[in-house]
Amino acid sequence: MQTKNTILLGLTLFSFAAAMKSGSFADIDKKPAEVTDARVSADASVGADWMINGRTHDSTHFSPLKQIDDKNVNQLGLAWYLDIEGQMGVVSEPIVVDGIAYVSAPLSKIYAVDAATGKLLWKFDPQVRLNLALNGSYSARTNGGVAAWEGKVYVGTGDCRLVAIDAASAKQIWEATVCDPHQTGITGAPHVARGKIVMGFNGSDDAVRGAIAAYDANSGKQLWRFWTVPGDPSKPFESKALEMAAKSWTGEGGWRTGGGDVWSAITYDESDNLVIFGTAGAGADYGELAAVKAGGEKLFSQCIVAVNADTGEYVWHYQTGTEGVHSENNHIVMADLAWKGEKRRVAMTAPKNGFFYVLDANTGKLLAADPLVKTTWATSYNLQTGKPVLVPVSQGGGKQWTVHNWWPMSYDPQTGLMYIPSTDRHAGTKAPVEAGESGEGLFGRLIAWDPIAQKERWAVREEISVNGGVLSTAGNLVFQGQGTGEFAAYSADSGKKLWSVKTLSAIESIPVTYTVNGEQYVLTPVGWGSGSRLFAPGRTMATPESKRGPVRLYAFKLDGKVPFPYPHIVVPRVPKPPEQKASKDVIEKGAKLYVSFYCEGCHSPEIDGSAAWVEDGAIPDLRYAPSQVHKDWYAIVMGGSHWDKGMPGLADPPKFAFPTLRMTVADADAIHAYVIDQAWKAYRGEQQQTPHSKRESY
Repeated sequence: MQTKNTILLGLTLFSFAAAMKSGSFADIDKKPAEVTDARVSADASVGADWMINGRTHDSTHFSPLKQIDDKNVNQLGLAWYLDIEGQMGVVSEPIVVDGIAYVSAPLSKIYAVDAATGKLLWKFDPQVRLNLALNGSYSARTNGGVAAWEGKVYVGTGDCRLVAIDAASAKQIWEATVCDPHQTGITGAPHVARGKIVMGFNGSDDAVRGAIAAYDANSGKQLWRFWTVPGDPSKPFESKALEMAAKSWTGEGGWRTGGGDVWSAITYDESDNLVIFGTAGAGADYGELAAVKAGGEKLFSQCIVAVNADTGEYVWHYQTGTEGVHSENNHIVMADLAWKGEKRRVAMTAPKNGFFYVLDANTGKLLAADPLVKTTWATSYNLQTGKPVLVPVSQGGGKQWTVHNWWPMSYDPQTGLMYIPSTDRHAGTKAPVEAGESGEGLFGRLIAWDPIAQKERWAVREEISVNGGVLSTAGNLVFQGQGTGEFAAYSADSGKKLWSVKTLSAIESIPVTYTVNGEQYVLTPVGWGSGSRLFAPGRTMATPESKRGPVRLYAFKLDGKVPFPYPHIVVPRVPKPPEQKASKDVIEKGAKLYVSFYCEGCHSPEIDGSAAWVEDGAIPDLRYAPSQVHKDWYAIVMGGSHWDKGMPGLADPPKFAFPTLRMTVADADAIHAYVIDQAWKAYRGEQQQTPHSKRESY
């Protein structure tokens, strides 16, 4: 069915024709988004475009452009900017082809923008449905990017669709169902591999069974699907690889935990014709699903897996995690390294667990694994067995904060260094180590890692723990945005900061670079976004002011003359909450139910959320709820009056997430009491810290 578009086709074609006339395209004979393997290969050493995720199939996020370099980067100025609608920030990696940038935004909307001027050419809205699955509701709030191929642009949606759009007309061509929209959704970007669009989906934490699938780029026909973990044992195995994997699972009914999702880490290794991808763990951690236990290695969860790109057949795997330690795998970079005196094709990755892995790309054999920071779950690896040397739980082991999340690294073949957006922990922090992003005492680090010497060459310390993806260039530069709103350039060989601009918007996106009419541009989306905004504490990702910064695209070039549009930011006050009438015991019960009903999966742990009552595609911070919300509490949380916006009625919640659990009036009252309690804490803290007459404005 054709989805509704947001602009008239005539206006689209007019804008496209105007762009053609202005000379924004390198070759006017090419149709828009005309990406092929031949063009990707031809541009590999040139860098005029950013045609696929990672720029080349190696996914190095490195550009050979050097018009902007370490000598003149301080002359960077703003070339153009474009505001993006909505309250959730853009985290995607722009794709730039022949002078047009294609950028995805929350709710899987796509913007086509003149890459030289910032003029909006067209916008496509796939009309994502928010009322199918709890997981799909929060999946829709973020989108990792698009793919482009032979005149089409592809995007995954929060309701499990892969959609193909004609890049010239902005009309939908086809759509395919990638996952069950009543279970989960898509947040990552599609990837291309020999005329196939490769797509995964998320949901490991919600007992969704993971898979990765390939679709014909022209028709949308599914060509193959690789399930990453075994399914119902009463049914036949989908492959011999799964039959092997099933032997690594223990526990009655453990298969019900699902897991092994492939939501982001997908790389096509052109030299070996392999799709190499990373999987997440297995095991839900909330509600009824947490009661389902499985043991063993649980293959192919927590793995790097290689499959044949043509058939989807299993080739090899390597597991980075261990039982009891969650190790979601992230960005995978391919390279040819001079490894111990010989040229070797390798896959390099840094999962959440804090180790940097070098694997043989042909076999998956572990070549090196070393900690990026002082890790708590393991000290080193035994290269003979390929297994970690674990720290006993009695000595503080068994848990690890997230050291590297999904934000891409960048590998510079000139310096031989990998630049990794990382999170470290203050040495003197007394609080226990917590898995995930919620721990105390965390801060950010941009680490330059030598994969051959297996050690850090330099590092930049950053104020908060979550920051954006990395771009490196032949100009001896490394670019990265931070959660504070600073976008900076560093010397690739030394780490010295050479240039920066304070955008006042949290940056969790992926910068790219390209040329139009002989000028090099650096493009970065800004605005507080990503799924982490929903299910991790806000303090780990943004400052009070950078939370409120606008959602925009910023493009910079040498001697750019556009005055920087510094926003006026007002940090909103916590409204005075209703009177607290509940007892301490009821409030404590509400805190537990807030977890059981997975309220923290959208409204953040301990309600440390967006610090405002924001809607327009975002999830509001319950501490800032207006009086009407408190009055309508039962209708919203039990009755589902806001289900069309993604908030289910928990008196009869979605069955996949809550097979039997139902919210009672007493449950709703307890959670309400907890929300009010957290609101009072924030309100009183604010009154003590900032008098009303001196409320911060930026």
